Amino acid sequence: MKVLDKYFTWVATALDMFGGWVVLPAISILVMIDVVLRYVFNSPFIWTLEFTEWCLLLVFLFALPECTRVDGHVRMDLVTNMMSERLRNMFSLAYFAVGFWIFYLLGRHEWEEFLFDFEFNRVTEFLELPIWVSSLAVLVASALMGFLFLMRALECLLHLYSGEQTGRETEQ
Repeated sequence: MKVLDKYFTWVATALDMFGGWVVLPAISILVMIDVVLRYVFNSPFIWTLEFTEWCLLLVFLFALPECTRVDGHVRMDLVTNMMSERLRNMFSLAYFAVGFWIFYLLGRHEWEEFLFDFEFNRVTEFLELPIWVSSLAVLVASALMGFLFLMRALECLLHLYSGEQTGRETEQ
C-alpha cells in the first residue's frame, strides 16, 4: 500500500505543479495578450474564451487529487476536534465512501460521454479540438480520485480496527 501511496503522491504532486506553474500562467498570458489585441488593435483572438475554459477545467482537475491527498479541503475542525477519535474515523470513512461514490458516478458518466464524442468525432467550435479529450481528462481525474478515496478508506478501516491513530491525525 505504501508503494501505491508513494506513486499516487508523485502523480498528484506532478499534476498539481503542472496546473499551477504551466497552465495557470499560460491562461494569464493569453488573456493579457487578448486584452491588448482587443482594445489596442481591435482584433482579438476568437478562440481565447474556448481555450481558457478548457485550461481552467485542467487546473481544477489537476489540483483536485493533491488537495484531497493533503486534506486541503474545508472541514469543520471545531466540530471534529470535539469528537472521539473513533467517531472521527467513522466520519472520515463516511466521507471517503461518499467521495468514492461521487467520482464513480462522474467517471461512469464521462466514460459514456467519451465513447459518444469519440465515435462521432465531435470537435469544439473555434479551435476544433476533439471534445473527447476533455471527457478523457475528467475520466482520468475521476479514476485517480476514486482510487485515492478507496486507498484512504482502506487506511482508515485498518486504523479503526487496530485502534491506532492514522499518520495524518498524529501530524495535526
